[in-house]
Amino acid sequence: MGQGFLPWITHHRLSRFCSVGVIATLVHGSVLSLLQAGLGLPRADANLLAFVVAFVVSMAGQQRFTFNDRLQGKRLNANGLVILFLINATAAFGLGSVVKGGFVILLPVLPAGINYVLLYLFSGSARFRR
Repeated sequence: MGQGFLPWITHHRLSRFCSVGVIATLVHGSVLSLLQAGLGLPRADANLLAFVVAFVVSMAGQQRFTFNDRLQGKRLNANGLVILFLINATAAFGLGSVVKGGFVILLPVLPAGINYVLLYLFSGSARFRR
């Protein structure tokens, strides 16, 4: 089981991804709470804005910490970042529109799963590196 439960998920990479993800999730949740409670924005709007902030934190951390070996010292290019952002923003906005009550804590979970898979794929492809 040294490779993880899927061959492309190593324990080392997964733990780094989770560490960055926890930080991005805390940022997401904090900004979401601030925008909703502090500024009174609707949940969907607040979640989208919180997602943007968390996305930046996540992308910087994942490129420098989690997937640096696959990126070979490079960074994702604009095409990769735009695709990741659009897919994840759609998921975040959609979830923000339908999630109610105590389930709000789950808002960052789907984008996190999507990010891992897409970052793994994109970081190994020269097409998405600059």
